[in-house]
Amino acid sequence: MKSDNRKVATFDEKCRALQEIYTSEFYTVLFKHAIIRLKTVFNIKYNKERGFRGIMIEDVINDTIESFLRDGGRQWYPEKFPDFRKQIISGLDSVIYNTLNAELEKASDTFEILEHDSDISEDDEKYKLLLSACHIELESMGATDVELLLFEPYIINEMKRNDLSQLLGISNEELTNIKKRLDRKLPLIKEKLKVLNYEK
Repeated sequence: MKSDNRKVATFDEKCRALQEIYTSEFYTVLFKHAIIRLKTVFNIKYNKERGFRGIMIEDVINDTIESFLRDGGRQWYPEKFPDFRKQIISGLDSVIYNTLNAELEKASDTFEILEHDSDISEDDEKYKLLLSACHIELESMGATDVELLLFEPYIINEMKRNDLSQLLGISNEELTNIKKRLDRKLPLIKEKLKVLNYEK
């Protein structure tokens, strides 16, 4: 397998990296990322007080962090993800997907909730590669964490400003400014995707 040939971080390396990156600011990024994934992938509007069917984002984040520290848990591949934060976000996506799928399979209205489930399909891997290419280009242009967070829902999925404001607690004025900054970066992103032979 491919992963067998890649360098895997040791437990001590993961612990040191976690101590460096796991700040309150990064926790906020994870929390908002989870809210957006629930909305864009599962079409679920998360309730910060009640969670979703008793599932709280705080617990999902803790499960993700613990999954990197327990025996036989998730690995960190520094060559693929030099910034450990990205490996954690990738792990968070997996934990959200697995947790929600397990919960929804128990429910009688699974198919109703997943009615707009366009991301969870055969094209999901292609979509992730495209999104990753966009994020890499955005980072090369100095995009902030908030810009990276909002690129998918705001630009790709064209979520309304008011919906994003309610979901993430960001003012409409700030969202407008973020969109202006992202819009200025779009021509360069599109050119880069053409070079990489990605189709929109």
